[in-house]
Amino acid sequence: MAEEKIIKHTGEAAHALLKKGTTWKKKIQEFLFEIFIIVIAVSITLWFHNWNDHLHEKHLVKDFLTGTRGDLKITADRLEADIASFQHTLDYYDTIWAQIRDNRVDKQFMDSGSANLVNMLGFAYDNSRFESFKSSGSLRLIENQPLMQDITRMYTVSLPDREESDRLVFQERRNQYITYIGSKTPVGPNGYSLISGFVNDPAIRFQIMWQGNMLNEIKEHKVNLVRQLRKLITGIDEELKK
Repeated sequence: MAEEKIIKHTGEAAHALLKKGTTWKKKIQEFLFEIFIIVIAVSITLWFHNWNDHLHEKHLVKDFLTGTRGDLKITADRLEADIASFQHTLDYYDTIWAQIRDNRVDKQFMDSGSANLVNMLGFAYDNSRFESFKSSGSLRLIENQPLMQDITRMYTVSLPDREESDRLVFQERRNQYITYIGSKTPVGPNGYSLISGFVNDPAIRFQIMWQGNMLNEIKEHKVNLVRQLRKLITGIDEELKK
């Protein structure tokens, strides 16, 4: 409708200059009046388009933040569940290392739980929403720059680092188990490594001590990552309330 009016008044502006039987002063007045109407119409049209685009962008950002909040919550919940489920492995390492250190080995406990020495628990997360929003160039639409930077840092640094670290750690644990423990200890009837009779082997002692410490350290890193995720979720909640 606005475009039609602009075309109409453009024609009338041209007609005003060509109108016969009127003075040039009158022609100029009519011409300028039509130009004024055209300027107003163009301004209103541009304002409406800009307002409509801005409204659309706000909806895009809201949808992204709402979805990202859900993605981050799933990641945080899974991390907490993984930490809880892997705790028995940490307890096993802590217990058998204390037994070795204090020279009071419980053979049945140590051998029956030796599967913990190769227990794996990788970390994975879904970054498809973030990557799609980023690749479309829409991250710039988030007006809260600190929040945008926090989300970007989480998806480009914190989460990828955790995923890669877990992959490398568990791969290295498997290799070191084969080299220093699995290839040296016999396998019992239940498929467990009978390591209790080899705890005086320096390599085995070191692996149990070192891997136990490393896994406990990783747990602390994951606990800290959960805190970061929860804090970011809170930040998104606050932004969505505005």
